[in-house]
Amino acid sequence: MLSGNIRKSPELTVVVIAYNNELYIEEALESLDEQTFDDMEVVVVNDASTDRTGEIIDRFVSTRPKFRAIHLPSNSGGCSVPRNTGIANSSGRYIMFLDGDDWYAKDACELMVNAIKRTGSDFVSGQVIRTNTYEIWYHKNIYSVERTNINIREFPELIFDSLSVNKIYKRSFLEKHNLRFPEGIHYEDIVFTGKAYFLADSISIIPKPIYYWRVVEKAAVKSITNQRSEIHNFKHRLTAHRLLDQFLIDNGDSIYLLYKNNKFLRHDLKLYVNDYHKFDEDYKRHFHQYIREYLHERINKYEFVKLAEDNRIMYYLLYIDDREAFEDYLSYIHGKPTKEDRLRFNGDYYYFWSAKSTESDQKFLKIKDPKITYSIKDIGLEGDIFRIKATAVMHSAPRGEYSCCWGLKHKQTGTVIYPKSIDNDVFVFDLTDGELGSYSLVLFVNHMGISHERKVRASEIGGFPNIKTENHKRTISTYISPKNFVGLKLEPTKKWDKIKWMVRRRTLKPHSKPQSRFFSQKLDELIRAGIRKLPIRSNWVLFESHMGKQYSDNPKYIYEELLKTDKHLKFIWSFENPDAAHVPGPAIKVKRGSLKHYYYMTRAKYWVDNQGMAHLAPKRKGQIYLQTWHGTPLKKMGIDQKNMSQGRELNRLKHQVSAWDYFITPNRYSTEIFKRAFLYKKDILETGYPRNDILIKKPEEICEKVRKHFNLSHDKRVVLFAPTFRDWNSRSFYKTFKDIQLLSQQVDDNTVILLRLHYLLAAKASQIELSGNVINASLYPDIQELCLITDVLITDYSSVMFDFAVLRRPIILYCYDLEEYVYHRGTYFDIVEHAPGPVCRTIEEVIDVLKNPGILTKYHDALNRFAQTFGGLEDGHASERVIEKVFK
Repeated sequence: MLSGNIRKSPELTVVVIAYNNELYIEEALESLDEQTFDDMEVVVVNDASTDRTGEIIDRFVSTRPKFRAIHLPSNSGGCSVPRNTGIANSSGRYIMFLDGDDWYAKDACELMVNAIKRTGSDFVSGQVIRTNTYEIWYHKNIYSVERTNINIREFPELIFDSLSVNKIYKRSFLEKHNLRFPEGIHYEDIVFTGKAYFLADSISIIPKPIYYWRVVEKAAVKSITNQRSEIHNFKHRLTAHRLLDQFLIDNGDSIYLLYKNNKFLRHDLKLYVNDYHKFDEDYKRHFHQYIREYLHERINKYEFVKLAEDNRIMYYLLYIDDREAFEDYLSYIHGKPTKEDRLRFNGDYYYFWSAKSTESDQKFLKIKDPKITYSIKDIGLEGDIFRIKATAVMHSAPRGEYSCCWGLKHKQTGTVIYPKSIDNDVFVFDLTDGELGSYSLVLFVNHMGISHERKVRASEIGGFPNIKTENHKRTISTYISPKNFVGLKLEPTKKWDKIKWMVRRRTLKPHSKPQSRFFSQKLDELIRAGIRKLPIRSNWVLFESHMGKQYSDNPKYIYEELLKTDKHLKFIWSFENPDAAHVPGPAIKVKRGSLKHYYYMTRAKYWVDNQGMAHLAPKRKGQIYLQTWHGTPLKKMGIDQKNMSQGRELNRLKHQVSAWDYFITPNRYSTEIFKRAFLYKKDILETGYPRNDILIKKPEEICEKVRKHFNLSHDKRVVLFAPTFRDWNSRSFYKTFKDIQLLSQQVDDNTVILLRLHYLLAAKASQIELSGNVINASLYPDIQELCLITDVLITDYSSVMFDFAVLRRPIILYCYDLEEYVYHRGTYFDIVEHAPGPVCRTIEEVIDVLKNPGILTKYHDALNRFAQTFGGLEDGHASERVIEKVFK
């Protein structure tokens, strides 16, 4: 039996620390006095408060035996000393902590004691509720469900919760490891809780509100952890992390630094970055110094890859110590102007440019979608006229590199109504002929050939008025969709018209398409089956070039030579857009893939093509397919390509090749490669290329036609810039545009640059504004005609170099990505060793060559050897030889 003066040790001790908390300390203590759990003691440690906190504590504990007060003689400057003092003066089997300006849920102690006794864990964590309603994302991850007897090594996300006050600890656990709060620094919880996680055998989580954290946003005197405007606060946080880093290393848990670092970057550092705009110059200077040092101690730059885009870019810029770019990026994400235009595109993705970043590290600065903001006001609707005053900005991009246009996009059909007029940022839309339905207001931004589309949200323009106009036929009204997008609705006014529109609208809905498509396909199959029963016409010839995109290349010159013969043939050309193609002579033009195309393809005896069209219709017995191809092979072809040894691509290749009856090559070198690469075993016509006949004959009327088309005088030096297509990087045209901009600024006034993109990218050049001395020749159908008026060719790996060499005119090879090209496509010979001209790796080198013609004269012999090797058969009569062998 215990004597009267011996007190039984309580189950629980709650250590309360207080410093100048006169407004809140009583509420904190009352939350303990009202607990549903009784077997506890409360040790209140007053850290030498200078206000009435001490008096309030003494008055409160004087009438409550469970409460004791300890008054420190001098302020310790932090939370560690008072908490450690509380531990030293406690006797409970379990220990919890409470700060003097917070409070506990009424059943917190009961829940926590029951949980630690039930689970036997070294400590248990409960949920924290912030009084400012701010939700911390990781709380949901950690406290979504009860977790019993886990270890941080199996659930390392725990490290994100570094608070000590929402936990109950076994005293024996703290004593076993001599676990105390580190004194002399702030952010002691980071160290104390971090150590506890890795020293504990087991931890449990209860998803119950335990602790209420009072957050006073605009307090006159900020708490220690909220004093981020003082640089020593940042230093203390870094010190705490360094202590925990060293502990993890010493404890054999350095592998978990990855998780601790992730928490530091996503939470701790983010707090200071968010407040960066509030700091003065001295603070910023020290901030960059301290964070650079710390990031290079324990953090690998590849840890930034795991972060969200904004954080990844910001922290990488801090890591490489580019303060100017860092501050520009903060401006960029907040929609403010940057000191430098830093939005760049490398041919694959956008990135935020830094002078201190290497090209290989651009991935750390990658931007998924460039920031585009807009302003719309003065929205009006009068009759059929819709009007807005609008501006848009593509942030940190040079204004001359992008253009903006507004449109009304039909939600069902996708058709766009563009402004009929634009004046002083006022865009006027005429809806007179607009189709009924709903239209979204859309911003279209074109950046150096790259298109961006942004549907306008009501929340981003500060109000969208409710306007409506009506006449006897229809009603036009503004609207906001359930997803907050703005636009217009065009609806019929009369009842009967409404019924017709409802029927029409249903035909536009996605669910009705499969059925109608099914019947359409069945009808199409029946018609095609009937066509296949019709006889082959022995005098019909079907031509196609570059999958119907052009009237050009070898098929063009064979066709034009056939026009000169007395053969009574009927000619058909297939095009993607027949109306846009000009074909001399009596040829019929058909749309590629149409039933009409199928009709002629199925019945024509001769097919003449330079790429591959055997998949468009089954080749019939008696038909002759002349494959002219479209260039001398430098890059690997057919089965010589990587990943072509099996699968669908190989089957497609075999299907195409099996249909060919004749194959044209320009030289012995090409013959051997094509036979092997295409597994081709039929007739090879080693005749030279028909398209090069014009380069031998050089007809003056064609030269004059081209000069007149581009308004070029005879005294201008013409430079043809013709890069090839990179099939692994469909946006390589962006670099071409950047290079063209620089090139146009450096050439002399007597030089004109013809820009010729690959036919698969040709439309891109029309979407950008070019300098006055640059002419977009990408849509000109025949590059051979361009070669006739060209003085210097700049290309890379394009087969145009083999043709142009026939002219014995200078060639510059601009191979900025040589190693990458060789890796992706492979080459049949070393282009540097056998080059017909200088091989430049930068656009600056190209400019230097153009400015110094003497450099090109040094390649005279190399150019002649190249031309003889690959163009030795060219004599201006290749077309005649092909016709003689095929069209008998």
